[in-house]
Amino acid sequence: MSINKNNIAAFITYLYKTRKNEQPPTELLSRWQSLSDDEITTQLSGLFQSWGMSEAEKNEQINLFYQQSLYTPAPEAVAPRPIPPPPPKPQPQRVAQPGRNSIIPTQNKRKSNWPVVAIVAVVVLAGLFLGYKFLQYKSLDYIYTITDNVSVRNENKEMVATMDLFEVKKELPSYQKLKAFDSKIYYRSIDESDKKFPFRKVMLGDAGFWAFLTNDSKIAGYVNTNYVVDNQNEFNLYQNAFKEVKTSKVENANLKAIYRKIIIGSMGMDASFSDKFIVTNTNNLSRSVIDKTYAIMKQTIVDNVKYIIIAGLSDGNYYRFEGDIKENTFEAPEKVEVRNGIDNPMPLTGSYRFFNKGKLVYLYDCKANVPLNFEAIRDDKGRYIAFEYKAPVDSATTAPDTVIAEE
Repeated sequence: MSINKNNIAAFITYLYKTRKNEQPPTELLSRWQSLSDDEITTQLSGLFQSWGMSEAEKNEQINLFYQQSLYTPAPEAVAPRPIPPPPPKPQPQRVAQPGRNSIIPTQNKRKSNWPVVAIVAVVVLAGLFLGYKFLQYKSLDYIYTITDNVSVRNENKEMVATMDLFEVKKELPSYQKLKAFDSKIYYRSIDESDKKFPFRKVMLGDAGFWAFLTNDSKIAGYVNTNYVVDNQNEFNLYQNAFKEVKTSKVENANLKAIYRKIIIGSMGMDASFSDKFIVTNTNNLSRSVIDKTYAIMKQTIVDNVKYIIIAGLSDGNYYRFEGDIKENTFEAPEKVEVRNGIDNPMPLTGSYRFFNKGKLVYLYDCKANVPLNFEAIRDDKGRYIAFEYKAPVDSATTAPDTVIAEE
């Protein structure tokens, strides 16, 4: 049983009498009768929904209507009254919206407007997503290198770029800083072995927002965490501290990242060291003397963990830098003493380099361009702390013939 054009007038009359206890207007019945069967079904569903009635309650009303129709004669169709012509100057009228008690059929706006609503919704959601991703892209943090020739590898473990503390012109692209995709640590191997190292995932070069949005694998690289830092101030400290070391190929190559970390970690303990840098004192020396001496003295206390570095800084003093890489702890720089056995110990100041005679370390006076009989001495823990005068065994001290970069 269904409501259609044949019984819609009777059903509306039934509903009208049930809810309002009066006969419906003929114009209303005429409008309902002018609808198709499908439109009648749609409009009735909307009508019952506006009354807050469920599908079951709607069917119950239809069943009651049919039961009543079986025992009562069907109402006679009332001829529609002619609609009077509109007045010459009609006044604007407010059209009441259908409410819970209304049974006036209305057009199905949802059916006609849903494509527009859907398109607007898609555009809004796409805009929100793009806005979120753009903010994410703009908020990416840089990571900075602390040494030179740090490999940057792609997803296939191929070396595609390097990170260098100072700008370098070479075949592969060289960067001092790169944007990191996130703060995660990625453990990856660099070859076919099972040995893995900690890496940060970085964005290569000046990759734009679109490459980031599409997660293009061509812009992704990986760099070992041991050679990068997140803090730009720390990076600036590295750049300043080693700007003169950079000019010496040998010194720069021998000063590995682990030694740089000790020096910067120690200098970072005292804010007054932020503008100081390591000096190499090579201006007054011949190439042969430079090759046999060195500016940075390195002592291993525990392999790959604890080190002591001694070097002169731009303020004219020589300092001892000490740190523990494993514990990430450092000692503030301490001035290195010089002892001559007569006067009280004094800070070592001036222009010096170091050279080795056997396993002993001595000072070389760069201004006088002569080796000195001041030998590096240790404390009771075996750490180099000062240089002390040692009378020569022979009548004259011979020039150094061997250089050992570290103990």
